Amino acid sequence: MSTAISPLYRRSIIKKAAGKCLPIAESVLPDWLFKSVYKVAFSFYRAVVRFGYLRFLVYAALKSDMARIRRVLKVHRIMPYSLVGWSGLEATYDAVQAVLIAKIPGALVECGVARGGSAALMGLQTRMASNRKLWLFDSYEGLPEPGERDFQYGVTGNHVRPLPKGSCLGTYTAVEELLFEKLHLSRGQVTMVKGWFQDTLPPNAGKIGDIAVLRIDADWYDSVRLCLDTFYDQVVSNGFVIIDDYGTCFGAQQAVEEFRASRHLTAPMTPDGRGGVHFQKPEL
Repeated sequence: MSTAISPLYRRSIIKKAAGKCLPIAESVLPDWLFKSVYKVAFSFYRAVVRFGYLRFLVYAALKSDMARIRRVLKVHRIMPYSLVGWSGLEATYDAVQAVLIAKIPGALVECGVARGGSAALMGLQTRMASNRKLWLFDSYEGLPEPGERDFQYGVTGNHVRPLPKGSCLGTYTAVEELLFEKLHLSRGQVTMVKGWFQDTLPPNAGKIGDIAVLRIDADWYDSVRLCLDTFYDQVVSNGFVIIDDYGTCFGAQQAVEEFRASRHLTAPMTPDGRGGVHFQKPEL
């Protein structure tokens, strides 16, 4: 596998420019100044993207598409808390809506919560379904160090910036505040599990039971493979498996391809337009 950008993911012009300029700026600016400038620029970029997303609300309103309006409003509401991007959030929204409409049984499981945006979106969608549990696994300390199988030619993927240990941090307290204080989700429906995956996934798998949506946002090979090995068999027929980093992290892509080959899975993977993919588990 080469380091060429996956056909499932094409960077925007802004991201391409940032990918070239940021390493130069980081090398010439004092660390404190670079971090300050980056924080302001990134916040501005996210605000512009969120504002631009409202165009879809206008399109939906012109067509009186109420389902689309509901999706846009929910995604727009939680965009400030997510690093996923609107198309990835919409893919998660659609998967959850599909299992709700088809009454596919099982819990919603997210491995890699970060700031809690995707978890919040799934929680908002299922808040009226008291029997639909949401399990959230994360270190709440950011990413671990990448392993050997995550690197190709010295890089881990097609990121705007490298992802060192501690990246994508969302603290337990911040996520808890978002879910229960800002959004008023039921604590009885949501289980937050803190710790590294190798310590938390195996002992909790049996407590979850059937899984309707398995969302994996874990970046690295070992983490993604462990999530699939631990939870895939609990995903019900026609349930969804979402891999957020398939097109952006080399290790994630390798883990998915190896797992699918080992299980002889041929279900087509649908891209979300920003590097993520999802597929439905075939009927047994």
